[in-house]
This record gives sequence, C-alpha cells and structure tokens, in this order.
Amino acid sequence: MSADTDVGPAVSLVTLADRYQTIKDEVADGLRGRQEASRFGGKPLPDDGTSSGKQDARRIAAERLGAGVSHTTLEKVLWLRRIAFDVERRASLRREAMDALEEIDAGRPVNWPYDRVHTLVLIDDLEQAAAEAPVDSAVKIVAERQLKLLRQRSVYTVTAAMKRQARKALADAERLDRGIDEAVRRIAPALPQLEAALKHLRRQSKAAYDQQVRERLAAMAETPLDGGANP
Repeated sequence: MSADTDVGPAVSLVTLADRYQTIKDEVADGLRGRQEASRFGGKPLPDDGTSSGKQDARRIAAERLGAGVSHTTLEKVLWLRRIAFDVERRASLRREAMDALEEIDAGRPVNWPYDRVHTLVLIDDLEQAAAEAPVDSAVKIVAERQLKLLRQRSVYTVTAAMKRQARKALADAERLDRGIDEAVRRIAPALPQLEAALKHLRRQSKAAYDQQVRERLAAMAETPLDGGANP
C-alpha cells in the first residue's frame, strides 16, 4: 500500500503520527469494503492483511508504519494535535497542547505531557458544564463538586481512575437531567388541567371550611351565654 513507509530514527513522533493517520484511514477503508462485500454477498476482496477480525485499523496501521511505536502512543499524539487546533477550546488550553507536542518533538516521553493536557481538558469540560447548566441541575452540582476535588491536586497527581470517575459522574448527571426534562415534557400537556383541578379542589375546601365556620357561629348564637344552666 502506498502509505507504507520506512522511517528512520530522526523522524519525530508528531510526523510519525501524521503518517500513521494516513495508513489508518486506508486500512479502515479496506476493512469497511470487506464488511460491505461480505454483508451483501459480493465477491470477496483480495487479502491485504486486514482480514483478521481480531485486529483493528489502529493496530494494523502501527505495524505497517514500521517505526516500533505502539498505536496507543500514536493516538495520544494525534489527540494532542486535535486539542491544539480545536478552535472551540480556549486559547490557553490550546497552547498547553501545542507545548506538549513541542516537548514530545524534543524527545520527552509522551505520557507526561499527554496526562497533563488530558487533565486540563477534563477541568475545562467540567468548567464549561458548570457554567452552562441551570442553577438547580444535577450537572451543575456534580461538575462543581468534581472541580473542587480536582483542584485540590496537582495536574500530575490526578490519576486515570479519578478522571474516569469524574467523567462517569458527569455523564450520570447529564442522563438524570435529560430524564427529568423528558418527564416534564410528557406531563406538560396535562399541566393546565391539573392546575384547574387544583384550583377547583381549593375552592371546594374553602367552601367546606366556610360552611363549618358558619355552622359553628350559628350554634354559638343559639346557645345562651350561661350554657343553659339558668331557667
């Protein structure tokens, strides 16, 4: 395949990640073609080494790149680049991602700069969620709570487990808010009738109370002040 390449030791990881992405796209196209041919009973495509169901495009692309770098590492570099050029992210976060790429290009191991930016992205997502959510929503409460926990630690000491827990808590809160919104939408058409029924019930209750008061006053008026003890 044209994207296969022989790389030398001087090639940076960022450049390798670019080549890896190209190979991965080609491999993914080949896998999709095989799946479609199989699904619709077409003529089987020639075996190009992608027929194993146990392999995915990422692992195959890393092997074809031939640089001795795992697909996991290359995916981390690609993720950093996406953050660096994501115009919807705040400028300071994009700068952090660009700095991380420069550190990697200078020979620093990928995990340290990746983990730092990964944590900062989580904090940014939580901050946005807390800022945009309604005051009384589960998302706002959970996002602010998770932010408080994360800000008590250095970005280098936030563990993967902590980040997973924070993401899960936020996702659970989003599902809860969606469920509440859906329930409100379902009962919304009945709200006018419910309000009318409540008003009618209040009027009935007030009328019954007023009647009881009148009956008590009437009974008091018919009873002598001495309680009928004197003839």
